[in-house]
Amino acid sequence: MAMWRRTNPNYPNPDDVRMTLGEHLEELRSRLIRAIIALVVGAVVCFIYRNHVIGFLCAPIFAVLKEQGYPQELAFFGPAEGFMINLKVAIIVGFILTAPFSISQIWGFIAAGLYPQERKWVRRFAPASIILFFLGAAFLLLVVSPLAYKFLLTFQTNVSDSTWLLPKGLFSSSPRLLPATAVFEEWPTGSSEPQPATSTSPATQPISSVFSAIPAFDKDPKDPPEGYLWTNRTERQIRIQFGGEIYTVGRLLPSGEGPRIRPDIRISENIVFVLQLSAAFGIAFQIPVVVAFLAAVGIAPVAQMARLRRYVWFGMSIASAIITPTTDVVSMLFL
Repeated sequence: MAMWRRTNPNYPNPDDVRMTLGEHLEELRSRLIRAIIALVVGAVVCFIYRNHVIGFLCAPIFAVLKEQGYPQELAFFGPAEGFMINLKVAIIVGFILTAPFSISQIWGFIAAGLYPQERKWVRRFAPASIILFFLGAAFLLLVVSPLAYKFLLTFQTNVSDSTWLLPKGLFSSSPRLLPATAVFEEWPTGSSEPQPATSTSPATQPISSVFSAIPAFDKDPKDPPEGYLWTNRTERQIRIQFGGEIYTVGRLLPSGEGPRIRPDIRISENIVFVLQLSAAFGIAFQIPVVVAFLAAVGIAPVAQMARLRRYVWFGMSIASAIITPTTDVVSMLFL
């Protein structure tokens, strides 16, 4: 009964109710237990659906990698890194999703000691603050991160070929080919050994004549035969049907591009990158709530904030440059 009276928003004055230190600690313990249980449940649910969660967080970079013709792959460099990143993502995302409930539990403990006019401000601005935080994170994931990834991954993919500066006699002008004892065309039906190719088979023809016969499609053909080779124009890749699966043989690159810089991104670094930016944008979306709160309580009147607008913009630029975990201009401007 005492707890209900203290948390009831219509109760006029906290001075009318007194609780012992033991009662305060008991209430705090019960609310912390509820918040921890909510976190555990959220983390377990996120771990069960970890493929969908990580797929959603990595969707922007996969889309950019696909657009640029790179494999949609992220790497991990340790035997336990794959499991640990799934566990960390489940805990962090579970904490974020259950944060409104945890905040409500903390608020239920704090609100009992506040006066009605003090509780009024929190009840007015807290829901908007939570909604804006999630809107900021969603804006980052759906709008900003694809643009940021496209800028970062395509910023420098080619470098100048300066091998002509090296002494001419140190290196051969033609690439080294691996030796082969024989050329084989196919495994005939009923034979356990490959048969040598004939002089008229495609395996012994010049490579230009073989690849000139590879068909090109805008998308993968439906139900291609075993061993069928084709070019996917959209993905700029050579693909082959083998064992009921479609495999990528290689990516098509212009022959005159010279030395290239290829992205090899670590999944843990990408997840940290996305979560840090999401938190930064969620915090940045709190600015309207902060401004409205300062104006409502009279700390910073509207006329005064209008006079200081240019300084506010300058401060926001400095803050966005500090908060943004990347060095690209795109993310900083959006923030």
